[in-house]
Amino acid sequence: MAGGISDIYFTSLRLAKGESVAAASPAPRLRLPGGGTAGSDAGSTGATLVDSLTAGLDTRLARFEKALSRFAWPTDAASGFNGRLVVRDAGLTGRLDAATVETGQAVNPNKFFSDGKSAIAASGIPAGTYRFAVSQGEASEDFSVTVGRNDTWGTVLGKVAKAVNGSTALSVRASVARQQAPFGLDPSLPGTGTVLALSVNPLRREQDVAVADEKGDLLSRLGVAAAANVASAATPSVYEVSVDRLAQPTYFHSTAYDPGAVTTLAAGLHHFSVATGTGTQAASYVSDAFDPEAATTLSPGTYTFTAGIGQASRQLSVTVKSGWTWGDVLNAVTAKINGSQASVWASGGTATELVGTSGFSLPGVKAASQTVAVPAASGSGAATAGRVLTVATTSGFEDQDLRLTDGAGGLLAALGLDTRYTGQVVSVGVSAADTWRDVLGNVSRGVAMATGRVEAGTVQKEIASYAVPQTRLPMLSDTATMVLVNRRLGESLTLTDGSSGLLHSLGLDTSLPGQDGQITVNGQAFASENNAYSLQSGRLLLEAQNDTGGDLPLAVTRSMDAVSERLGSVVEAYNDLRKYLLANSDAFSSTLADSLAGPVAANWPGLAAMGFAKTRKADMLWVSSAAFWRAFYNNADTSRQTLAEAPSGLIPAWKSTVAGIKAAGTAVYLTPETAHLSRVAVRRTAADLERTNWLVDWRG
Repeated sequence: MAGGISDIYFTSLRLAKGESVAAASPAPRLRLPGGGTAGSDAGSTGATLVDSLTAGLDTRLARFEKALSRFAWPTDAASGFNGRLVVRDAGLTGRLDAATVETGQAVNPNKFFSDGKSAIAASGIPAGTYRFAVSQGEASEDFSVTVGRNDTWGTVLGKVAKAVNGSTALSVRASVARQQAPFGLDPSLPGTGTVLALSVNPLRREQDVAVADEKGDLLSRLGVAAAANVASAATPSVYEVSVDRLAQPTYFHSTAYDPGAVTTLAAGLHHFSVATGTGTQAASYVSDAFDPEAATTLSPGTYTFTAGIGQASRQLSVTVKSGWTWGDVLNAVTAKINGSQASVWASGGTATELVGTSGFSLPGVKAASQTVAVPAASGSGAATAGRVLTVATTSGFEDQDLRLTDGAGGLLAALGLDTRYTGQVVSVGVSAADTWRDVLGNVSRGVAMATGRVEAGTVQKEIASYAVPQTRLPMLSDTATMVLVNRRLGESLTLTDGSSGLLHSLGLDTSLPGQDGQITVNGQAFASENNAYSLQSGRLLLEAQNDTGGDLPLAVTRSMDAVSERLGSVVEAYNDLRKYLLANSDAFSSTLADSLAGPVAANWPGLAAMGFAKTRKADMLWVSSAAFWRAFYNNADTSRQTLAEAPSGLIPAWKSTVAGIKAAGTAVYLTPETAHLSRVAVRRTAADLERTNWLVDWRG
C-alpha cells in the first residue's frame, strides 16, 4: 500500500500484575497490511492491544492520583520532628475536615470538672437551696438549685446541669458524664465515676469561664475545679469517624405578599408567642382584647374552669350576672384565680358588689389585666382602649406546667384563654387600612423586641404574577423571616399561634426545623450546635461538612512519619508511571511524559535542595531521606512551598496535570500508528478469495 504504515512491531508492552491480554505472552508480533500475517485476526488483535495499552496507563494514573490525594502537609511543620499531622481516608474529603493545633496553642473546650462518684450514691450534700454564678467573658448569670434530702450524687449533678443549660446569656454547656478510668475524659481529671463537666464549643469566641458559689457551697462540695489547657502535642491515634448529621438552625419564613396591597386580616389585636432555649419555657395564657365598658355577650349564669400548675389544680367558678360588662367578667376571673375579691356591677347595673373569694390562691399562678391599644376596625388609624387578661407562672415556678381547662359554659374559650403560650407573648395590632408590608413589619419588629436571640425582618424578592391571564409578569413581594442566632446545643425556636390564627394566616406556622449535629468517634456520639468538634482536649479539631454514610478512618500521626510515608508513595507511583511510558514509548506521544515531568522541572531548585535526584534513564526520582529531613527541619516554609503550595507546588501541580490527562482521555496520547491498530482491515487469505469467486459464479 503506497504511502501506508508498514512493519510496525510492538514487543515491549508491559502489563501490571493482574492485567491480561487476549493474545498470550510474549506480546504478539503484529505486522500491518503490506507485510506478512500476524497469526490471528489483525483487527481484533490490534484493538486488544490498544485497549490494554490505555488500561495499563489508566491503572497507573489512578494509583498516582490516589497517592497524591493522600499527601498532606502538616499544619505545625515548623515544630519539626515533634509536629503532628492528620491523615484522612479519601472518603472523608469534603465530609469531615480535621487539623491538629500547634503544640502549646490548644484551648481546652472542657472548662470545669466535678469530683467523680457513683451516680446512685448519696450526695452527702445538706438539703437546701443553693445559688451559684457562672460567667463567660463579660456575661454572667446566677443559678439556683434545690437539693433534696434523699438526692443521689447523679441527681444533684443533673440539677446543676439543667440549670446551667437553661441559661439565656451563656453558651456554656453542662453535661453529666462517666469516667471509667483515670484521665479518660481529660488529662486534668484523675478520678473515676460520674462527673459534671462544663464545656464551650471550640468555635465560640468567649472561651474564658469562671464559677463561684453565691449562697451555700454547692460547687465546693461537688469539687468543681478548672481543667487546664494541654501544652503537649496531640497524641498519635487512629479513629473510626462518621458524620451522622449536620447542625442546622431553625428558620421561619412567611408567605410572599404584595407589599402595597391592603391586608385581608381582621382588624384588632393578634397574639402569638416566641420561645427559645433548651429547657422548659415559662407558660402563660392571654385573653382577647375587650372594651371594658361594653356589655358582655355572655349569658347570665355560672361558668366553671380549672387552673392547675405542676401536680396541683383547683376548680373555680364565675357567676356572670345581668348587666355585666367585659371588664366585670375579666375582674371576676382575675379574682377567682388570685384568691382575692373584685368589685363588679350588681345585677341590673345600678350598684356594685364584691365577687371572688377570700380563700388562698394557687401557688405559682398569677392573673393580671392590663390596658392595651386596639386598632379601630374603621381603618381611620385611631385606636381604642381595651383590656386583656394574662395568666402566667410566677418567679420560681417557670419550669412548672401551667394549665387552664374549660368547664361548663365555655368561659375560657369565650375570653380567648384557651391557648397556652410558651416564652414571650407578642401582640400585633392590625388596622383595616394596613398593607401586607405593615403587617409583616409589625410582626418582625415584635419578635425582635421580645428576644434578642431571633433575627427577624422582612426581605423583598421578585416573584411571578399571573394577574393578567396567560401572562407571567414579575412582581416584587415582601416576606417575613426569622432565624435563631447564636444557637446553643439542643436549643430550638418555637412560635405558638394565638386564637386569631395570625401565624397560620401569614404562613409562619411551619419552619425548617433546627437540629444538633452529630458525629460518632470510635463508637461514641458527640453533638455540636455548629458542626465544630474537638478531641484530645482541644488538640484535634474537626468540622463536619457532609454525611459520610458510615465509619471511615482518621489518624493523628507524627508529621515526619506521615510526610515520609505519603511522599514515598507519591514518588513510587510516579516512577511506576514513567517506567510504563518508557517501556511503551513507541505507543504513546512524548507530550504525556513531558507534561508529567513539567511540575518536577518547575520546582527542581527546591526539590534538589530537599534531596531529590533523577535517574539517568526515564528521569525517575529518588529522595535522600537525610537531606529531606534536614530541609524539612531547618526550612519548613520553603519545603512547604516547593511541595504543597497551590497551585505551582509539586503535589498541587501534579494533581492538576493528572486531572487534565484524565479529562482528555488517555487514548488521545496514543501515537497515530498505535491509534490505527484497531482499524486494520480483516486479513483475507487466498482460500477466502477463492471461495468468494465460487459464490459469484454459482449465483450467475
